[in-house]
Amino acid sequence: DICAFCHKALGPREPTVEAMRKQYHPDCFTCRTCRRLLAGQRYFQRDGCPTCDTCFQATLEKCAKCQGLITEHIVRALGKGYHPSCFSCAACGRAIGTESFALDEQGDVYCVPDYYRKYAVVCSACQRPIVPHEDEDTYKIECLGRSFHESCYRCESCRMPLSPELTENGCYPLDDHLLCKSCHIHWRNESSC
Repeated sequence: DICAFCHKALGPREPTVEAMRKQYHPDCFTCRTCRRLLAGQRYFQRDGCPTCDTCFQATLEKCAKCQGLITEHIVRALGKGYHPSCFSCAACGRAIGTESFALDEQGDVYCVPDYYRKYAVVCSACQRPIVPHEDEDTYKIECLGRSFHESCYRCESCRMPLSPELTENGCYPLDDHLLCKSCHIHWRNESSC
Protein backbone atom coordinates (compact mmCIF):
# COMPACT_ATOMS: atom_id res chain seq x y z
CA ASP A 1 0.00 0.00 0.00
CA ILE A 2 1.10 3.54 -0.79
CA CYS A 3 0.34 6.77 1.09
CA ALA A 4 -1.99 8.97 -0.99
CA PHE A 5 -0.06 12.09 0.04
CA CYS A 6 3.68 11.31 0.06
CA HIS A 7 3.42 8.28 -2.28
CA LYS A 8 5.77 6.25 -0.05
CA ALA A 9 5.04 2.70 1.07
CA LEU A 10 2.88 2.05 4.10
CA GLY A 11 4.50 -0.65 6.24
CA PRO A 12 2.39 -3.69 7.19
CA ARG A 13 2.77 -2.96 10.93
CA GLU A 14 2.80 0.80 10.55
CA PRO A 15 -0.31 2.72 11.72
CA THR A 16 -2.35 4.10 8.81
CA VAL A 17 -5.25 6.44 8.41
CA GLU A 18 -7.98 5.47 5.99
CA ALA A 19 -9.98 8.44 4.73
CA MET A 20 -11.62 9.55 1.50
CA ARG A 21 -11.17 5.98 0.15
CA LYS A 22 -7.39 6.30 0.44
CA GLN A 23 -4.69 5.41 2.94
CA TYR A 24 -2.22 7.84 4.56
CA HIS A 25 0.61 7.89 7.05
CA PRO A 26 -0.78 9.55 10.22
CA ASP A 27 1.68 12.45 9.71
CA CYS A 28 0.59 12.82 6.07
CA PHE A 29 -3.11 13.10 6.76
CA THR A 30 -3.15 16.84 7.37
CA CYS A 31 -5.20 19.86 6.44
CA ARG A 32 -3.88 21.01 3.08
CA THR A 33 -4.30 24.66 4.15
CA CYS A 34 -2.83 24.90 7.67
CA ARG A 35 -1.06 21.48 7.88
CA ARG A 36 -2.86 20.53 11.12
CA LEU A 37 -2.91 16.76 11.80
CA LEU A 38 -6.35 15.37 11.07
CA ALA A 39 -6.12 11.74 12.28
CA GLY A 40 -9.04 11.28 14.69
CA GLN A 41 -10.29 14.83 14.04
CA ARG A 42 -13.30 16.17 12.17
CA TYR A 43 -12.34 17.05 8.61
CA PHE A 44 -13.94 17.97 5.31
CA GLN A 45 -13.05 17.13 1.76
CA ARG A 46 -12.57 20.21 -0.38
CA ASP A 47 -11.53 19.76 -4.01
CA GLY A 48 -10.42 16.22 -3.17
CA CYS A 49 -8.14 17.33 -0.32
CA PRO A 50 -8.65 17.01 3.43
CA THR A 51 -9.39 20.29 5.21
CA CYS A 52 -9.75 20.91 8.94
CA ASP A 53 -12.99 22.31 10.36
CA THR A 54 -11.51 25.79 10.96
CA CYS A 55 -10.10 26.16 7.44
CA PHE A 56 -13.28 24.74 5.92
CA GLN A 57 -15.48 27.23 7.84
CA ALA A 58 -13.26 30.06 6.59
CA THR A 59 -14.08 29.12 2.98
CA LEU A 60 -17.85 29.14 3.47
CA GLU A 61 -19.94 31.90 2.02
CA LYS A 62 -22.09 34.06 4.27
CA CYS A 63 -25.79 34.43 3.59
CA ALA A 64 -26.55 37.82 2.06
CA LYS A 65 -29.63 38.16 4.29
CA CYS A 66 -28.70 36.82 7.75
CA GLN A 67 -24.89 36.83 7.43
CA GLY A 68 -24.75 33.27 8.82
CA LEU A 69 -22.41 30.73 7.25
CA ILE A 70 -24.00 28.61 4.54
CA THR A 71 -23.01 25.06 5.42
CA GLU A 72 -25.43 23.05 3.28
CA HIS A 73 -27.64 24.03 0.37
CA ILE A 74 -27.13 27.44 -1.18
CA VAL A 75 -29.51 29.50 -3.29
CA ARG A 76 -27.74 31.78 -5.76
CA ALA A 77 -29.71 34.83 -6.81
CA LEU A 78 -28.97 38.44 -7.59
CA GLY A 79 -25.24 37.65 -7.61
CA LYS A 80 -25.29 36.53 -3.95
CA GLY A 81 -25.68 33.38 -1.88
CA TYR A 82 -28.55 32.69 0.53
CA HIS A 83 -29.77 29.97 2.86
CA PRO A 84 -32.84 28.47 1.15
CA SER A 85 -35.09 29.76 3.95
CA CYS A 86 -33.56 33.26 3.79
CA PHE A 87 -34.32 33.76 0.11
CA SER A 88 -38.02 34.28 0.70
CA CYS A 89 -40.92 36.48 -0.31
CA ALA A 90 -41.09 39.80 1.55
CA ALA A 91 -44.90 39.54 1.66
CA CYS A 92 -45.77 35.92 2.50
CA GLY A 93 -42.39 34.71 3.81
CA ARG A 94 -42.46 31.56 1.67
CA ALA A 95 -39.06 30.32 0.49
CA ILE A 96 -38.71 31.03 -3.22
CA GLY A 97 -36.08 28.40 -4.07
CA THR A 98 -35.80 28.01 -7.84
CA GLU A 99 -39.16 29.65 -8.65
CA SER A 100 -39.44 32.91 -10.54
CA PHE A 101 -39.36 36.02 -8.40
CA ALA A 102 -39.60 39.78 -8.75
CA LEU A 103 -37.83 42.73 -7.13
CA ASP A 104 -39.39 45.98 -6.10
CA GLU A 105 -37.61 49.34 -6.28
CA GLN A 106 -36.16 48.87 -2.78
CA GLY A 107 -34.63 45.51 -3.77
CA ASP A 108 -37.11 43.42 -1.76
CA VAL A 109 -37.78 39.98 -3.23
CA TYR A 110 -41.34 38.77 -3.87
CA CYS A 111 -42.89 35.60 -5.20
CA VAL A 112 -44.58 36.49 -8.48
CA PRO A 113 -48.20 36.26 -7.20
CA ASP A 114 -47.47 38.60 -4.25
CA TYR A 115 -45.55 41.01 -6.45
CA TYR A 116 -48.55 41.29 -8.77
CA ARG A 117 -50.94 41.63 -5.81
CA LYS A 118 -48.88 44.53 -4.50
CA TYR A 119 -47.70 46.29 -7.65
CA ALA A 120 -49.89 45.34 -10.61
CA VAL A 121 -51.88 48.09 -12.27
CA VAL A 122 -55.62 47.73 -11.67
CA CYS A 123 -58.01 47.81 -14.63
CA SER A 124 -60.27 50.86 -14.50
CA ALA A 125 -63.20 48.87 -15.87
CA CYS A 126 -63.22 45.61 -13.85
CA GLN A 127 -61.01 46.66 -10.90
CA ARG A 128 -58.87 43.48 -11.22
CA PRO A 129 -55.08 43.59 -11.56
CA ILE A 130 -53.64 43.44 -15.05
CA VAL A 131 -51.31 40.43 -14.81
CA PRO A 132 -50.14 37.75 -17.24
CA HIS A 133 -51.73 34.32 -17.17
CA GLU A 134 -50.00 31.03 -17.96
CA ASP A 135 -48.70 30.94 -21.54
CA GLU A 136 -50.64 34.09 -22.44
CA ASP A 137 -49.38 37.53 -23.23
CA THR A 138 -51.18 40.27 -21.35
CA TYR A 139 -51.40 43.78 -22.64
CA LYS A 140 -52.24 46.88 -20.69
CA ILE A 141 -54.05 49.55 -22.67
CA GLU A 142 -53.78 53.10 -21.40
CA CYS A 143 -56.28 55.78 -22.32
CA LEU A 144 -57.25 59.03 -20.60
CA GLY A 145 -54.76 58.29 -17.81
CA ARG A 146 -56.45 54.98 -16.98
CA SER A 147 -55.41 51.36 -17.59
CA PHE A 148 -57.50 48.54 -19.05
CA HIS A 149 -57.31 44.83 -19.86
CA GLU A 150 -57.61 44.27 -23.60
CA SER A 151 -60.99 42.62 -23.06
CA CYS A 152 -62.23 45.51 -20.87
CA TYR A 153 -61.29 48.23 -23.35
CA ARG A 154 -64.80 48.84 -24.71
CA CYS A 155 -67.11 51.66 -25.67
CA GLU A 156 -68.92 52.83 -22.53
CA SER A 157 -72.16 53.23 -24.47
CA CYS A 158 -72.55 50.26 -26.83
CA ARG A 159 -69.88 47.94 -25.23
CA MET A 160 -68.17 47.35 -28.60
CA PRO A 161 -64.51 46.33 -28.20
CA LEU A 162 -62.18 49.22 -29.03
CA SER A 163 -58.93 48.89 -30.90
CA PRO A 164 -55.84 50.27 -29.15
CA GLU A 165 -54.70 51.49 -32.59
CA LEU A 166 -55.71 54.83 -34.10
CA THR A 167 -58.13 53.30 -36.57
CA GLU A 168 -61.81 53.50 -37.39
CA ASN A 169 -62.46 51.04 -34.51
CA GLY A 170 -60.30 52.97 -32.04
CA CYS A 171 -61.33 55.08 -29.07
CA TYR A 172 -62.94 58.48 -29.61
CA PRO A 173 -63.06 59.94 -26.09
CA LEU A 174 -65.59 62.58 -25.12
CA ASP A 175 -65.71 64.27 -21.69
CA ASP A 176 -63.55 61.56 -20.07
CA HIS A 177 -65.70 58.74 -21.56
CA LEU A 178 -64.35 55.97 -23.82
CA LEU A 179 -66.51 55.81 -26.91
CA CYS A 180 -66.45 54.23 -30.34
CA LYS A 181 -66.66 56.59 -33.31
CA SER A 182 -70.40 56.25 -33.86
CA CYS A 183 -71.27 56.68 -30.13
CA HIS A 184 -68.91 59.66 -30.00
CA ILE A 185 -70.76 61.31 -32.89
CA HIS A 186 -74.15 60.44 -31.36
CA TRP A 187 -73.19 61.81 -27.88
CA ARG A 188 -71.65 64.96 -29.38
CA ASN A 189 -74.76 65.60 -31.48
CA GLU A 190 -77.04 65.05 -28.45
CA SER A 191 -75.01 67.44 -26.27
CA SER A 192 -75.05 70.19 -28.93
CA CYS A 193 -78.87 70.28 -29.09
